[in-house]
Amino acid sequence: MNEEMKNQTEQLPLLKVHMMGSFFLEYGDQPISFRKTMATKSMRLLQIFLYNKDNGISRGRLLESTYGREDVADAANSLRVGVHRLKRSLVEAGLPQFEYIYTQKGVYHWTSPMPVEVDAIDIKNKILEAGKETDEKARMDQMIEALELYTGEFLADFGEEEWVQAERAQLKKVYSDALKEVSEYLLKNEEFDELQKLTSVASELYPFDEWQAVQMQALIGLERYKEAMKLYEQTSKHYFEELGVTPSEKLVEQYRYLGSRMGSRHRVIEEVQADLQESPGEKGGAFFCSLAGFRDCYRLVYRMSELNRQMPWLMLCTITDGKGYPAKGGPRLDRMSEKLLEVMKRSLRHSDFFAKYSPSQYVILLQGGSQRGCELVYKRISERFSEEKKGWAKNLKYSALPAIQTEKELEFLEGDDVL
Repeated sequence: MNEEMKNQTEQLPLLKVHMMGSFFLEYGDQPISFRKTMATKSMRLLQIFLYNKDNGISRGRLLESTYGREDVADAANSLRVGVHRLKRSLVEAGLPQFEYIYTQKGVYHWTSPMPVEVDAIDIKNKILEAGKETDEKARMDQMIEALELYTGEFLADFGEEEWVQAERAQLKKVYSDALKEVSEYLLKNEEFDELQKLTSVASELYPFDEWQAVQMQALIGLERYKEAMKLYEQTSKHYFEELGVTPSEKLVEQYRYLGSRMGSRHRVIEEVQADLQESPGEKGGAFFCSLAGFRDCYRLVYRMSELNRQMPWLMLCTITDGKGYPAKGGPRLDRMSEKLLEVMKRSLRHSDFFAKYSPSQYVILLQGGSQRGCELVYKRISERFSEEKKGWAKNLKYSALPAIQTEKELEFLEGDDVL
C-alpha cells in the first residue's frame, strides 16, 4: 500500500462486517443497505471475499463454494458477471468508488480504501493472541473480548452452504473451548456477573449444550435464586418437550445445590411468605407446573384428601391424529399443543392444576371432581380448543380416574377420622 493510499485509508470511516448472527455491514455509523434486487450469488461472493480478506481465495475454491456443481464454463462466466455486479452494488450502497476485488495468479483478493473489521475473524484472532499471553488475567480479558463478539451463529441465515457449515462448526468449537476455560477462571475468582452475561448468551444459542448449569452457578453466586430456579424449570421443560429426556446430571446437581443455598440464609416469616407466593402474572387461571411439580402436588392432594374427604380426579387429555392414535411430532402438533395449553389455563378452575406429560398429552388434577364433572370440563376444553378450527374437535380425547381407587383407600375415606 503506497503512502497516498495509506493516508486515504486512515481518513475514511471503518467498515464493520457482522457475520455472527445476521449478516450486515456498517460504514462508520451508517448501516449499508443493498438493493433488494441484489442477486443472492453476489451476496454470497461478498461474504466469501470479506471472510477471506487477509489471504484471498483461489478461483477453484470460489467456484466450488459459490456455484457448486454447475458446468465449469457456465460457472466461470457467472463468476465474472457476479463480481462485476458486486462491485457496482457496493458503490450503489454508499461505499466510495473503488475496485474492491482483484485477481492475482488465480487468487481473488478483497481490497478497499477503508479499514475493514470482520467480527468472525476478530474472534479467532483474539483467541489466538490470548493463547500467547503468559499472564492469566491478560489472557482471560482477551478471551472475554472475543466471546463478547459471538452474538449468534456464523452467518445464521446462510446455513445451506458447505463452507458456511464448516466455518460455523470450527467457530463453535473455538467458542465453546474458550468459554469453558473462561468459565472456570470466573468461577474461581467469583466474577459471577461476567459469567452470567457470557453463559446467558451461550444458553440461548446452544440450549442443549448444558451451559444452563454454569449459568445457574453464576446466578446462585449472585444470590439470584428465583432466576436460577426459573432457568432450571424452563430448561427442564425444554429438554422434555424437544428431546423427551429429563435434565442432565449437571443441571440436577445445580438444582440440588440451589435448594441448599435457598435454605441456608436465615429469614423472617414474612420473607418466606413473599418468596412462596405466586407473582401477579401467575395468578390467573389454573395452575400450570412442571411434571416434577405436578407429582409433588398430586401426592400432597392425595394425602390431604384423607382428611377433607374430597375426591380428586385425574384427567389425561391427548392430542390425536384424528383416528384415536397419539399425534406425531411436527409443526401441527406444536400449534395444537400451544392452543391446548392456552385453553386449559382459562377452562379449569383456579384450584385445579395441570402439567405437560408428553409432547401430545396434558395431565390434570381436578379438586373435588366427579365423573360428570370431568365430562363437563372436557366438553368446555374441547369446544374452546376447536373454536377457531372446527376440525380440531376430532383431534382430542380424554380419560379420567378418581385419584384414590383401591377398595382399601375408599374404605379409609369413608371410615372414622384417625387422630
